[in-house]
Amino acid sequence: MGDVIVEIVDRLIAAEEKMLDSEDYDWPTSRAALERILADLEARSLGHPDLKRLRWFIAISDEAWKARLRSKDG
Repeated sequence: MGDVIVEIVDRLIAAEEKMLDSEDYDWPTSRAALERILADLEARSLGHPDLKRLRWFIAISDEAWKARLRSKDG
């Protein structure tokens, strides 16, 4: 299961990174989906190191989204 989690996390992050710069990108919806996937993966393999990487990606993407919103408002 460990190799599968690495592959899932790699693909999720790669797909999200491609979409981040899109004008019509909906981070809140993507974030909700990522949180559901993370919860499912944690239920299967709690403590896997790549889950920490996915949590980190969600956190930095939150910050990037907030910065993007601020730049639009400013």
